[in-house]
Amino acid sequence: MTRTEFLSKLADELRKNRIADADDILSEYEQHFAFKMADGFSEEEIAARLGDPAELALQFEITAQHKGSAGRKAAAITGLCFIDIFAGSFFVLLIAWEIVMAVFSLCNAVIAGCLFIGTSPWSLIPQIPYFPGAVFGVSFAALSILTATGCIYFAAFIRQLMRSYGRFHQNTIAAASGNAVLPSLAIYPRLPAKVNRRIRSAALISLVIFAACFVLGMIISMISSGALEFWHAWGWFGYNGIN
Repeated sequence: MTRTEFLSKLADELRKNRIADADDILSEYEQHFAFKMADGFSEEEIAARLGDPAELALQFEITAQHKGSAGRKAAAITGLCFIDIFAGSFFVLLIAWEIVMAVFSLCNAVIAGCLFIGTSPWSLIPQIPYFPGAVFGVSFAALSILTATGCIYFAAFIRQLMRSYGRFHQNTIAAASGNAVLPSLAIYPRLPAKVNRRIRSAALISLVIFAACFVLGMIISMISSGALEFWHAWGWFGYNGIN
């Protein structure tokens, strides 16, 4: 059975059983097909794993005999509350790390800008001749782009992880209530193919530029200062100064 055939039959069965949120259910299964196909599964394999659309539709029909007990639902909610404490702490740590990455990316961009224009606010950047400084500036700019792409992907990962946990939450309560559950969601982000390719290309190019310019900057600095330990020759640690 193809995706179109499966979704068409499921839609017919949902409407036949007068399921109120049929459109939302169809959207979820449509998304499930898209995710699994991106993983390399064929439409027929996905449809076979999901089962008969008629049986799936029947699961969403709420009847008195299918309803779970209030006690079981209360126990499920209580258990989820305890899990939420640890999950919430975990999500806070992930968001904090995302903020750290974003600040690091911004700092690299600021350093690159300062090296390009040859300035050092509050003397935070050690003195360095303009040409090697500009090369290091390109390296820091590339590092800023690299970490920025990491921030974008990591933000997408956090969002998808939260959606996946939300689906787990929803399905746990639905199962305890005797209602049908929706397909689980993957924890890794699902970005459009074009966006994914652009992020990957930007990360790869910026990584190459960062490494190449950093090494080149070191070599130019050694030649310019006439010493392998150019940081000492330029007085970064109070030995000598730049004339």
